[in-house]
Amino acid sequence: MNNSVRIIDEEWYDIAGIYSYARGIFRRPKISGAETRYQRFNTIREGQVVYSRLFGWEGAIAYVTSEFDGLHVSHEFPTYDIDPGHAEPRYIRHVITWPTLHLSLSRGASGMGSRRQRVNPERFLSSLIPLPDLDEQRRVADKLDVAMSRIARYVALREHSRLIANQYMDSLLRPIDVKSPLSEVLSIASDFVNVEPDEKYYTAGILNRGRGLFRRPIISGNETKYTRYNRLHAGQFVYSKLFGWEGSLSVVPTDFEGIHVSHEFPTFDIDESLADIEYMTHLARWSGLHGALKDKGTGMGSRRQRVNVDRLLATPVPLPSLDEQRRIAKQLTLIRRATETGAEQAAQVAKLRTALLDAAFSGQL
Repeated sequence: MNNSVRIIDEEWYDIAGIYSYARGIFRRPKISGAETRYQRFNTIREGQVVYSRLFGWEGAIAYVTSEFDGLHVSHEFPTYDIDPGHAEPRYIRHVITWPTLHLSLSRGASGMGSRRQRVNPERFLSSLIPLPDLDEQRRVADKLDVAMSRIARYVALREHSRLIANQYMDSLLRPIDVKSPLSEVLSIASDFVNVEPDEKYYTAGILNRGRGLFRRPIISGNETKYTRYNRLHAGQFVYSKLFGWEGSLSVVPTDFEGIHVSHEFPTFDIDESLADIEYMTHLARWSGLHGALKDKGTGMGSRRQRVNVDRLLATPVPLPSLDEQRRIAKQLTLIRRATETGAEQAAQVAKLRTALLDAAFSGQL
């Protein structure tokens, strides 16, 4: 059920969006009626269910809580009231977070390619969910309320500890007065190999915000447009020209020795007489460096910004003496190990959450 309002050019509107994977609603910046091409907005109300037609296939569904009551969305976000005679709202609030439901929506989406798939209202409303009697719904909701609140508390604490770790890193690196351009310690060191059609290649990418390298699926030479790959070596500095501005930087760990990347990922040797490799590993994760590179991109629009090699190397970074670098690196490594342990625990908690939902909606809770 949509609460549609006509848009007036002179008025301002609080706008909402929906995170994928049922992670909730978020506020977008206010806009004036003159800034949008839409003629009407839907007003969302507490207790409703709202979803994104464009991203419903990846779980962009949400229950409207009191803090988002009265916000506006476009017609691309259908909204629905919950019938209290047939469904307990708290039960539905958990159902819409269930990965099995998201999977069923992805199978029924229409359009070519993942970014063009749409979940139309007919498909959304025809999705099958387990719906026992109201007493059973309330019983299941009671149990899930308790369990999910504890999981949410853990996630909040985990995020808080991550922020503290980042603040600690910033407190160690930002006050350093001794700064030098990266060219002082990095020298380009590509190891290009010709791509053979019959060969298999282990390839990698770099996560943004300094989160390191990740492995891509194995690819055969005849599946790629590239005629050459750059081969990584442990201890090198590597970055993405395309996403360097958002922190896609890393020092290559030993388990990525020999992995391949495209020419869009320049690699550099680190001068160990001037820079400690462990220190440089942390520097690649530092938000201060990522922020400096945001102004180094070329091109129009965020997705077209590229950080070329010359601009990367000209970027000044804190570079104290080797002894001081090692002292700082030792402290940051201890913090890093603690946060990595927390990340492993968070992955287990995510699996537990899914298992609880599966149990709840299969009559096993």
